[in-house]
Amino acid sequence: MLETLENEFLKIVVKDDGGSLTSVFDKKRNKECLYQPLENSWQGQDIFIFPFIARLKDGYYLHKGEKFELKNHGLIRYMKGKISKENEKIKVSFNSDEETLKRYPFDFEANIIYELNQNKLKISYEIFNKNDEEMPFELGAHPAFLLPGKVDNNPFIMGGNTIEFDSAEELYQMKLEETGSFIIDKIPYENNGKINLTKDLFVRENTLILKSENINEFKLNKTDGCTLILNKGKAPFVAIRSDKVFGNYVCIEPWFGVPDMINPEREITKKKYMQFIKANGVFKYNYEIEIA
Repeated sequence: MLETLENEFLKIVVKDDGGSLTSVFDKKRNKECLYQPLENSWQGQDIFIFPFIARLKDGYYLHKGEKFELKNHGLIRYMKGKISKENEKIKVSFNSDEETLKRYPFDFEANIIYELNQNKLKISYEIFNKNDEEMPFELGAHPAFLLPGKVDNNPFIMGGNTIEFDSAEELYQMKLEETGSFIIDKIPYENNGKINLTKDLFVRENTLILKSENINEFKLNKTDGCTLILNKGKAPFVAIRSDKVFGNYVCIEPWFGVPDMINPEREITKKKYMQFIKANGVFKYNYEIEIA
């Protein structure tokens, strides 16, 4: 099921599968801003990541000595939520059930809420811990933004598109091992406040994960004259990725947490960068996308 929300600047479409975006349309330019999947590239567009980011080493973790398995990016991307539209907002809600408890032994309610304010899209998350104990979790967004370039080339030519930061201070990279799946180190990220987007970058890095508490805005400057500004709010990490060859997109992903370490702690409560919600508490987060 799909729901649509629009004003004079933007029109968005959200689906109940995973609660994710399927369109962000710029009405002023008459252009789509969200990646529309190509046959030979990534088939996603956006992901509500919860309760674990990316992959677990060997596909499992422990909680109080018991083994649990989770797929890539957790649970919600594979779930159908309850979608509703009220007061000029779209809300998609997810609840734990018998099946989720087999993979993540915590009762939860997770909501994602979309609202428009002129040329800005605000995306809010609410995670309710419905347990009488602390709940470990990670949370992430995964929007893929359409890039101009030469689609008929192999690889797709995205050169000239850039991402700029509002600050380049104290920026670190979470370095991935050669398969691009697991963290091996945290290293200083030498930069001048700008990333030049090329397929070579994503051949080298697979996913560029930046520890960036002191950066608020990531500005995507596109060669077609459109600028997209992602204000990440309080998220401590931002991941930047694209398909290595064909995909005409770049993902800019605010994250609370990172993929598993190459030699991980198996107990979920001891994993590095894990987040926690107090017993019967709630975690709230939002970020904004501005089409300038």
